[in-house]
Amino acid sequence: MKPTLAQLAGVLLLLSGVLTACQRLPSIADREPASSETAQRAEAASEFVVAAREYRRLAERATPPQRQYYEIKAVESLTKAGQVREARQQLPKINVAGLDANLGARKRILEARIAALEGQPEQTIQLLNQVERTRNVDPMLLTEIYQVRAQAESSLDRPLDAVKSLVEREKRLVVKADLARNQQHIWQLLQSLSRAALTGALHASRDTLLRGWLELALNVDPASGPARTSAAIEAWKKTHATHPAGEFVKTLAAPTPMMASLGRIERIALLLPLTSEHALAAQAVRDGFLAMHAASYRPDKPTVKVYDIGANPAQAPLTYSAAVRDGAQLVVGPLGLEAVDQIIKRGVLEVPTLLLSHAAQDANLGARAVFQFGLPSEQEAVQAAERAYLDGHRQAAVLTANAASGQRLAKAFTDAWQRLGGLVVDAQTYPLDQSDYADPVRRLLNIDQSEARNNALEVRLKIKLKFEPRPRDDIDFIFLGADAKHARLIKPQINYHRAARLPVYATSHVFTGRSDPGLDADLDGVVFGDMPWILVGDGKIQQLRETLQRDWPYARSQLDRLYALGVDAYAIIPWLSRIGADSSARFSGVTSGLSLDLDGRLHRQLVWAKFKKGVPQLLDAFLKHKGQFETDDSVEDPFAFSPGT
Repeated sequence: MKPTLAQLAGVLLLLSGVLTACQRLPSIADREPASSETAQRAEAASEFVVAAREYRRLAERATPPQRQYYEIKAVESLTKAGQVREARQQLPKINVAGLDANLGARKRILEARIAALEGQPEQTIQLLNQVERTRNVDPMLLTEIYQVRAQAESSLDRPLDAVKSLVEREKRLVVKADLARNQQHIWQLLQSLSRAALTGALHASRDTLLRGWLELALNVDPASGPARTSAAIEAWKKTHATHPAGEFVKTLAAPTPMMASLGRIERIALLLPLTSEHALAAQAVRDGFLAMHAASYRPDKPTVKVYDIGANPAQAPLTYSAAVRDGAQLVVGPLGLEAVDQIIKRGVLEVPTLLLSHAAQDANLGARAVFQFGLPSEQEAVQAAERAYLDGHRQAAVLTANAASGQRLAKAFTDAWQRLGGLVVDAQTYPLDQSDYADPVRRLLNIDQSEARNNALEVRLKIKLKFEPRPRDDIDFIFLGADAKHARLIKPQINYHRAARLPVYATSHVFTGRSDPGLDADLDGVVFGDMPWILVGDGKIQQLRETLQRDWPYARSQLDRLYALGVDAYAIIPWLSRIGADSSARFSGVTSGLSLDLDGRLHRQLVWAKFKKGVPQLLDAFLKHKGQFETDDSVEDPFAFSPGT
């Protein structure tokens, strides 16, 4: 029976409702006006991808030369976020021809920064030389030039040249906080120089400011004790009364634990729950840490003593105290959130401490020489949001486990996504104890609603319609919080319900660490972030893996990531104070490129891959930063480091 005109009218009415329901929702970024204040606040809060978004939006509404200025600021924010690939792609699109020379200089400096992050220090210096030859450049830009030059010179193992660059930068700094960080960086570089190198540089230099720094390094040794240090500082101040380091030397007279001992460590305590339900995880961290220690060939390398905190987190503070009484100058650990919180509750810690989990609460731990290093899933969720945003997506659907861990993951992603200006259109959970995930996927994709609309239409028209349920079209992608076991069941359901076109972003948990094309073929198309230790199969990281893992039974597994955590926990120790002194500094480890925030947290910049034929394929060329694993000797001995980022 043919439908009547009235029936057809009803069809059109219902379809109009369907189409309205499927229209794309406007994003927050579309509804809110661009604001330079918002961009600046995001920068101040280290939300650099958010800042990049705001600067891009400002650029779209501005005219030259203000437009180019905002475009440059956007790319600068991307570099600070570690999004080097995106920054490299966006930079050539900025046209500064015929505009203010300062804009051209800013662009060239930014190009130099990117070259430095890509591990090309020689190119960095060449680009900076071009900027310095530019006429009528704002003298304040020289502060940036000298900062980037110092980083490149450090990467080339030229600490004295880096000191000279930072001294030149010091002459132009006016903000006290910038000056303090610059001076701390100078001092740390000077500590890496031998007395012969310092003496030679002093005899060769006529620069009053540089000579003051060199004499300070030659005559003041905080490790000699408070009395001798104070006397040496007073003697130095008599001949350098107007030197800008006058305020800085006060920190040497009353050093923090970090200034006093980090870099001169003879005894390290490693605190782990070796006799607990987390024993395997603790053993993996221990083995990675000790393997890196064993690889050091220096006779004066620190000794390491391992302490078992047991199964009771409340035991951690007692074990910490025992380690300090035994003479530990640095404590690494404990591992586990509850144990870490117990340590923090004790208040001021006696020695520099590298916690192996992130604290539950913010406590400005960086100012207390307490650092937080771990593999929190929440950090990965935030980076998944940033990656999806930079890939051009704006409307998200979220699918995570119906468990506390899934709730934390969903919240971390959602908070980050909303800060970026994206919308979470829908969020669903799945049970961990099932093998069929059709129902949560159908809910996420609105399949049930699609079928309900069809059923209602058939009842109204009293005819059977040819119908295939279609997924919603108001989302750009799906964020999937799942391990490999559950993801292998969920992704086929997404494909089955005609949503294979939708990109899926995930955390490292979606990959076991061991290549298994047969099982992982079901994950094709899933994009995820992970550490170089897992994804990069060549170069220095692979050499290090082969060196350290000959007797490691859990290679290429979930425990392998914890082993890598142990490797980096040892390797980064000499670098902690340096990356703390320079907000732009990065440590290139096997877990990722690491940076330090004001609360003492080490942030990882993940490497991104996509499953193709069941095998993870790197999406970007792996960027090798000058760091611990860029020279042959550093692979063998992380304490034979050279300064730099």
